[in-house]
Amino acid sequence: MAATKSVLKLIGVPQSTCTTRLLIVFAEKDLEFSLYQPDLANGEQKRKPHTDKHPFGVIPVLEDGDFRIFESRAIARYLAVKYHDRGSPLVPPVGDTKAWALFEQWASVELSHFDPFASVTYVQKFINPKNGTPSDESAVTTAIKILGQKLDVMDGILNKQAYMGGETFSLVDVFYMPTMNGLFLAGEGHLITSRIHLDDWWKRLTARPSWKKVLDAYTQQK
Repeated sequence: MAATKSVLKLIGVPQSTCTTRLLIVFAEKDLEFSLYQPDLANGEQKRKPHTDKHPFGVIPVLEDGDFRIFESRAIARYLAVKYHDRGSPLVPPVGDTKAWALFEQWASVELSHFDPFASVTYVQKFINPKNGTPSDESAVTTAIKILGQKLDVMDGILNKQAYMGGETFSLVDVFYMPTMNGLFLAGEGHLITSRIHLDDWWKRLTARPSWKKVLDAYTQQK
């Protein structure tokens, strides 16, 4: 008897920046998957069985047959390696140690020097007002000041290379996209558009068919 093909199952919601990272990967790889959207408003993600899948009670989670993995960047790496020869490569060839070292270097830049400050800005200026939650103006001011300094460095990097991971589009760029978009939703898009190389990079990212597909999915959920 032929083995049954496992269906990739993503647990998350399109409005989540972490889920969005994976929707971009699925689109870039043209992968079929099912999407289960937990009831976040009622705290489904904080109770069993979800906490058996993600001990911290958040999303997303990926199930691939009997294999399960959580954390969006880890899931993205898993999909990019498993389906390396399908669609956009997104990561270096397995076994190319130097290329992987540089990939991880640039991926670490996003996690350490961009996301902490961009996420605070997005949450405090967009998510909190949307949910009726008070925002911390002091935290926003500090985050934007530091973020501006980080973006100046990124702008210089993009003056020397086409993408944030090097000369080709990769997961590194995917990691930036959801929260970068969040800056525009928060009314801080000028932080990107005022920097010529960042703006050019962002325009190329958002022109990709995968991004347009993800935006369509988000719009349908509103």
